[in-house]
Amino acid sequence: MLTKADFQQKIRDSIASHPSVAALYQAGDPRILQSLDAMAAMLAMFSQQVETAMAEPFEKVRDATVMADAAMRGVIAKATPARVQILITNNNDSAFAVDTGRIVIDSNGLPYIVETTVVVPANSTGTIEATQVKKETIIHTVSGSVPFYAIEVPQSIDETYLSGMSVSDSDGEYEYRERYVNVSPDDRVFHVESDDRQRIYVRFGQEDIIGFQPPDGHEITLTISRAAGEITLDASAPFSFEYLISPLENNVELSLNSLLEKGKNPPDITTLRDMVRYPTVYNHNAVFLGEFDFVVRRKYHDTQFLSIWNETIEESARSASVDNINTLFVACLSAEGNETVLTEPDPNTPVAPAFIDEVDLTAAQKGIRDVILHADNSYRVKFMTPVRSEIGMTVEATISAAYIASDVRSKIIEAILAEYGESQPGSRRANKPLYKSVYALLKSKIQALSDANADVKITIAQPVGNFRPELWRYVSESSLTVNINTENVLPPSWEG
Repeated sequence: MLTKADFQQKIRDSIASHPSVAALYQAGDPRILQSLDAMAAMLAMFSQQVETAMAEPFEKVRDATVMADAAMRGVIAKATPARVQILITNNNDSAFAVDTGRIVIDSNGLPYIVETTVVVPANSTGTIEATQVKKETIIHTVSGSVPFYAIEVPQSIDETYLSGMSVSDSDGEYEYRERYVNVSPDDRVFHVESDDRQRIYVRFGQEDIIGFQPPDGHEITLTISRAAGEITLDASAPFSFEYLISPLENNVELSLNSLLEKGKNPPDITTLRDMVRYPTVYNHNAVFLGEFDFVVRRKYHDTQFLSIWNETIEESARSASVDNINTLFVACLSAEGNETVLTEPDPNTPVAPAFIDEVDLTAAQKGIRDVILHADNSYRVKFMTPVRSEIGMTVEATISAAYIASDVRSKIIEAILAEYGESQPGSRRANKPLYKSVYALLKSKIQALSDANADVKITIAQPVGNFRPELWRYVSESSLTVNINTENVLPPSWEG
C-alpha cells in the first residue's frame, strides 16, 4: 500500500520539471502545497481502499461490504422500543380516567403511547403501561407501476430509529410477509428490505405472479413507528401528558413506577460484522446444518453471551442421556443481565452448569425459546447457566530500545481487550482465541512488533477436559499479563 509520504516523494522528485512552480514549492507557498498535499492524501486513501479490497474475498473488512452483506441477509436496522409502567397520582375529588392511545412525555422529551386503560379513584393512585414510540403517517401515490414496486421509507430527522411499520390503503391493511413465503397471486402482502446504505424500502409483488402490484395512481399509507432504542430513566422520573384535554389533569401527577423493558438499539457495525460470518446460503433457515445461532442472534443481537448447542455437543462435553434426545441447549446472558451466571475462578477446576427450571426463566430466555420453536417446534429447549471463565493470557515481547516500553505495553493490552474483551462480539459466544489470530492481531496493531528484530511469545491458558459450550471465556485486564523487554538493537551500518 502506498502512503501519503510516497506520493509526496514523487512530487518532490518531479517538481524540478516545472521551474515556475518549483520555486514556489521550495519557498513553501501554501497555494501550491495545499493542493499537492490534498491530492497526496486522497491518493493515499484510494490506495488504502485498493489494499483493503484485495482482502475482501477472505474477510469482510470495509463497512460498505458488511452493510451490503447484512442487507442481502435481510438484517434491518430496527430498534426495539422501551416499555414503562407509569404511576398516576390523582389529587382530584373525583375519579380520573386515562384511555389507550394517549401520549405522555418523559423528562427527556421522548413520547410514549399509553397501552392500558385505568380509572383512578379520587385522591388515589393507579398505574398504566406505555411504549416509547412515535408514529408518522406518509401517503404515497403510485407513479409508474412496475413489478415489485418499492417505496423508500424516509430517514429519521432526529435521533430515533425505525421500530415498526404498517401498510394500508382504502381496502384495508396489508400483511407483512418475509421474502414472499407462501404468497399467492393477488395476496395483499408487503416485504421490507434494505440496501447497502441502510436505506429501507417497502416492496410489493407482481401482478398475476405473486402478491399484489399496486396500479398507477393508487394511494398507499405507510404508518411508521420510530423509537429511541435503549433508554435510561431515573427512579420516579416525571412524566406529563402531551396536551391537556380536561381541567382535572392539572391535579394529576405522572411519574415512573418501573422500567419494564429498556429497549434495544439497532445492531451496530461491529455486531453486523460478526453476523455476516455465517454462511451466505443460510437464508434465515434454522434447519440449515442444525444452525440456530444466527436465527436467535438476529432477534437478540445485544446478548452479553449466547451459546446454543445440540445433543451431540452436549454428550461430547458430558455423559450421554436419553433426556438429551431431540433437545437444544441454551446458555445466555441477556442485555439486562438478570440471568444466573456461575464463575470458574480456576480453569483447572471445572465448574458444572446448572439446569434452569421453567419458573425461573427470564423474559429474554422465554423469548429465545419462542424464536427457536418458531423456526422448528420439533425440538425441546433446555436452559443452562453460563459459566464465566476469564482467559489467562501472557504476552512476552522483546522490542527495540527505540520504543517506550510502557507505551507498547499499553497498546498491546488495548489491542487484545478490543478483540477478546468481555463486551466484544467474539466473546459473546463459546470460543477460544487461536494463537495465530493473536499473533496476527499484535503484528498488525503494534508497530514495535513489526520490526525485523522484534519477537513475541504468547501463552494462553486452556480449560481442562473436552470443549464445554456453556463456557463464557474472555480476556480481562486482571487475566492478561504483558511483559516487555527492550534491547539496544541497531541495524547494520557503514562507518567511515
